[in-house]
Amino acid sequence: MNKIIILILITFFYHNLYSQRRLVSWGYSNIENYTIEMYDKAQKLSSTELLSKNINDKSWSAIFLTLNASVNNYSKDIVYLKELASQITNRKETKLEGTSRLIIWDRIISGDIIFEGKGLVIDNDLFKTGGRANQLLQNLTNKNFGYVSINSTDKELKNLKHEWLNYLLNKSVKEYKPTEFENAKISEISSLNAVEALIFSLQDNPAKRLITKNCLKNVYKLDEMPEDKGSSANYCNPDTYTFGYLGMLFGNDNIDETKDAKWWLNFWSKNKDGLTWNNDLGIYEVQK
Repeated sequence: MNKIIILILITFFYHNLYSQRRLVSWGYSNIENYTIEMYDKAQKLSSTELLSKNINDKSWSAIFLTLNASVNNYSKDIVYLKELASQITNRKETKLEGTSRLIIWDRIISGDIIFEGKGLVIDNDLFKTGGRANQLLQNLTNKNFGYVSINSTDKELKNLKHEWLNYLLNKSVKEYKPTEFENAKISEISSLNAVEALIFSLQDNPAKRLITKNCLKNVYKLDEMPEDKGSSANYCNPDTYTFGYLGMLFGNDNIDETKDAKWWLNFWSKNKDGLTWNNDLGIYEVQK
């Protein structure tokens, strides 16, 4: 198997022992503009202030502070939980700042987030107030009644809100069961939504080029990508990870360099409606 794919697998499984939602690696230090002073200040906020904060948060670091303060201080506050449930139908959207290593597949497809090859995978659309409220509720209760996506309809949001309110009234509510991808090497990248996002992320983007350039300069003291394909500096380019992920998803043990960004875009355009998951092999196949 290709060295790049092996390294991705080893790194992923090591970190997955600590958090199932990490893709390869992620830590607090990856959150832009996040400080201990901000953390301490957030811990002192009342539940009313946190509800208002959730509506007005404009950065990933601010959202993380709201989440952290809520989990630490208000996980048993039923009034707070009910008010969060009421926010799920709030469709207010914010173009978040500081989203480095935040992975929301829909927002990578929309171009609002640059995929860096690794980070923290979030299934709710944190760009929307309702998505942030749902994320908070899931973390506060360890329950899942569905997700708020970029395409969630008013009806879907109302239904999700009622599910939460019923649960908080101690009524029996059936939990949502995400699709399982049997024998997937990395479950976080195995949905078709993730596949589309990975392929979209391969396309040329000035912000992605800047991420690569800064990594090469700051970490490896290089001005350009090394010719040696085995150099770890190649991981400054998010595409190195992405090509490895796509290889896993489609059963390619070795990365085929003829399958470039354009090839994958054409492949997706032609076959997106005919892809099926092979449970035995843990890969996608094109349905004939």
